[in-house]
Amino acid sequence: MGSTRQRRWRVGLFMGLTDFYEHGIARGVVRYARGRPDWDLYGFGWMFQSIGSLERWDGDGLVARIESGRDADRLAARRLPLVDVAGAWRRPGFRQVCNDDTATGALAGRHLQALGFRRFAFCGVARVGWSRMRREGFRAVLGGGAIPVFEESLSWWEKLRHSERLEAWIHALPHPVAVFACNDTAGLKVAAACRNARLAVPQEVAILGVDNEDILCELCVPPLSSIMLDCEQIGFRAAEMLARLLERSGSAPAAPQLITPREVVERSSTHVLPSADPLVEQAVALIRSLAGEPVHVAALLKDIPASRRSLEIRFRRALGRSVHDEIVRVHIERARELLRTTTLTVAAVAASSGFGNPQRFHEAFRKAAGMTPGAYRKSHQR
Repeated sequence: MGSTRQRRWRVGLFMGLTDFYEHGIARGVVRYARGRPDWDLYGFGWMFQSIGSLERWDGDGLVARIESGRDADRLAARRLPLVDVAGAWRRPGFRQVCNDDTATGALAGRHLQALGFRRFAFCGVARVGWSRMRREGFRAVLGGGAIPVFEESLSWWEKLRHSERLEAWIHALPHPVAVFACNDTAGLKVAAACRNARLAVPQEVAILGVDNEDILCELCVPPLSSIMLDCEQIGFRAAEMLARLLERSGSAPAAPQLITPREVVERSSTHVLPSADPLVEQAVALIRSLAGEPVHVAALLKDIPASRRSLEIRFRRALGRSVHDEIVRVHIERARELLRTTTLTVAAVAASSGFGNPQRFHEAFRKAAGMTPGAYRKSHQR
């Protein structure tokens, strides 16, 4: 008897693979496809078999990053099973696996509030779903009131040209202010506008972006703090959902599957304490300077002209947390950085992050990050 030939699925990636977000999506799709010998991947560029013309491509399904109404129309016209990973444009029949943009905005708001900021603004992409949800999540966690907003098209943000209008808007904001930029490209342009307007970053304008495109963030002046998204997980789950669509030949659309953002990666663009209390600023600066050493509140008081009770009261008034909480927060941030960027053992990371007791380090890290130090490091290995 002759063997039955296995059905092969031709799966396309509709994205240019031009940025960190798309590279992460592609890694997730490829990771899923490794376990599917019946999948053939197509895309744009030398890494994949070529889709060529979308209209003439003889494929079975698509994972797509849809950032314009034109592309949404083109893809809808193909009537292929499709999973969108951007969340910018909705169409009947499209399934979505994308970043939880509302949670991303809320994370930005909580982080900037925890740093002590009391004035906030938002820079985003006009008429695009993911930017709007980031703005609304940000606004909601700040109490739901109005905040200054500057929005332009995605192509406008991507052209890093001098903009007098953006500079005037930033200059007119009450300072110090924390600006949440909807992505790193917008954050880079905001930083350039601050330089042209002679506004100090982060002392007068702190900036937080999204995507953590590491090269772009490090090239920014000063380096840009950014929210890291779980792009590989988005790609993996999108491929998994597409497989279900292919095998069920087009099941009914469902609610979007949202992937929680990972964390804030802090760099110089937010390294400031916008407190009106000079004593609190002095204490925080001292804590940050000792991020790699064991620090006790009693030891700080040798250099801070205040009683412990007075310092605690002023700290809570300025930051909403205790001095000890701030010490632990700074030590944990140091540990995160070392776990991401070095090959130090977990025990060495603990010692280099001011934790004399490894067990206490594990407990504090798990409470702050929701996972063990080892799991955190593994989640950042690519």
